[in-house]
Amino acid sequence: MSRKFKWIVAAVMVLSVVIIAQATANNNYYLPTIYVGPTITPTPTPTQKPTECIVQSFPVSKLKICFTDIDFKPTTSPLDEWVKIKNIGNNTAELEGWRISSDTGNKYDFPAFTLKVGQTVTVWTKSGTNSSSVLYMNRELEFWKDNGDCGYLKDDSKRTINAFCYSAAGLFAPAKE
Repeated sequence: MSRKFKWIVAAVMVLSVVIIAQATANNNYYLPTIYVGPTITPTPTPTQKPTECIVQSFPVSKLKICFTDIDFKPTTSPLDEWVKIKNIGNNTAELEGWRISSDTGNKYDFPAFTLKVGQTVTVWTKSGTNSSSVLYMNRELEFWKDNGDCGYLKDDSKRTINAFCYSAAGLFAPAKE
């Protein structure tokens, strides 16, 4: 075998490996030597966080106020936790006296605060100055457990308006109160 022929064979083999690697990385399985079955799109399960409310359940109220997001295990400081609450209903809500609580017994009572239709408020565990879109619990200890917990939003009569549970992996499910 000539030296030139060996180089051509080696170049073709290297090029084939590169093409196969790129096709695999891009999920472009167009080579006839590779079989790929049909594409399966996963169906969302009840434990995956939806796009609006973490849990779409309003057991006792015509007000549709819900948890929409949470950072229960921040990477910066344990007190950099937050939870977002949104009014997805058609009525403005006066939240004074409402409460966020957890299964660990932690409680935060809202000060005088109005949540307008479509408005979201972020409630931080740490200290800070309240505004029209941000509230602070002013706690010295974390509120949410890193390995899973349940959160409850209760009205001023302490009826549960919205609730959810999460796991350490960040999977969400309805809370069972």
